[in-house]
Amino acid sequence: MVKAYKIHKFFGLLAGLLILVLGVTGFFLDHEKWDFLYTTTFKTLPDATKESDKKLFNSYWIDKQDSAHLMVGSHRGVYESRDDGKTFAKILNLQCMAIREDDAGLFAATSDGVYKYADEKWSPFALRESYVTSIALSKNNVLAVLEKEELILLDRSAANVIHKSRVKIDEALLKEDIKLSRFVRDLHYGRGLFEGDMSLLFNDYGAIVMSFLPLSGFLIWWLIRGKKNARRLIKLHANLFVILAFIPIIIVAITGVFLDHSKALGKFMSGVNIPHAVLPPIYSTLRHDVWSVDYDGGTVRVGNRYGVYASKDFKEWSLESKGFAYAMIRKNERLFVSGMGSKNRLYNGEWNDLNNAPRMFKDVMSVNGETRYFSTHKNGLALPKFEDATLYSLLLTLHTGEFFASWWIWVNDFVAFALVVLGIGGTYRWWKKGWKRAK
Repeated sequence: MVKAYKIHKFFGLLAGLLILVLGVTGFFLDHEKWDFLYTTTFKTLPDATKESDKKLFNSYWIDKQDSAHLMVGSHRGVYESRDDGKTFAKILNLQCMAIREDDAGLFAATSDGVYKYADEKWSPFALRESYVTSIALSKNNVLAVLEKEELILLDRSAANVIHKSRVKIDEALLKEDIKLSRFVRDLHYGRGLFEGDMSLLFNDYGAIVMSFLPLSGFLIWWLIRGKKNARRLIKLHANLFVILAFIPIIIVAITGVFLDHSKALGKFMSGVNIPHAVLPPIYSTLRHDVWSVDYDGGTVRVGNRYGVYASKDFKEWSLESKGFAYAMIRKNERLFVSGMGSKNRLYNGEWNDLNNAPRMFKDVMSVNGETRYFSTHKNGLALPKFEDATLYSLLLTLHTGEFFASWWIWVNDFVAFALVVLGIGGTYRWWKKGWKRAK
């Protein structure tokens, strides 16, 4: 019979380096707001990594007076073209989450507050040093969302704060079931368990231990191989703090396998409902889950994982449209809602499905009277072309395996299996040694 420590050593040595890569890259990807992930770039990288950078584009603007004048908002910054997309130049070196326009002006949600475009340049408007995840415009106001949780209503002329609040929806309106596909993604990305940043910290805990264990494990193996004393290091490698980290580690390992095969398992995951009664606490508040916002001067609407909720006073909220509201873009009297794993919708006095729009579109514009959608999946619009790729995309493709090959997902599957074996085996060995000591 093969002893437990030999199985543990076999999987540790075989998968250790890959576990280290997944742990380190996962930690940084959890903190996708950090600026250096997008300002640090590399040139000699696989095409898959450079292709991944296209997913960082968030907004698209076409000048109504001059259709050759374009602007594209991205986590890499804002890029401008005056020759119909033949060439682009960076004009704002900040993460740009959204660009919104109405007849009175052009504003952007950035990693350094709200910016306004005037005199052919972007200038700070309000909320400097704040990470603004989405904005909406009305005749007299700009409504900004900070960190997907705080609503800030600004006076458009003076740029001063009129109102601050957090979205507090009655728990009775949040008793929705969700699909397994949504739950798997929420768990894996560190937003599916607790309020605020607790889910993220839970994932960080797992990622840090996941990065430490291969390093300490290799060192222990090397010291023992050289007949040197490794007892102190073994105590660091195997203790209660490390053992408890296998809870988030195994969660991300199993959910990672589901995500690796999301295309093959798509129908299954979309067909399985998770009852609200068994969902973690975060699904009963969603206070930190404002993905999109709209404000027409009278009614404010927020989009979260359950749908679109509306309020007249920022206090009492009602559900208007079910389904994850990923982005909301207002064009005059029409409100376009982009779904994530749900239907696209249009509100024009009443709610209707938007069947001709691409999934998860990020912006809407009018070109020669025709409505066009901007999406990183399919859009046909001119975009900046880069010879390099960001550190974020490098980390992402290393994490998913696309950096190496399309079939690397099977290697990641093996790593996930190895993590489960190591977690069970390591816990067993730690418990057994502690039990012997207790005797």
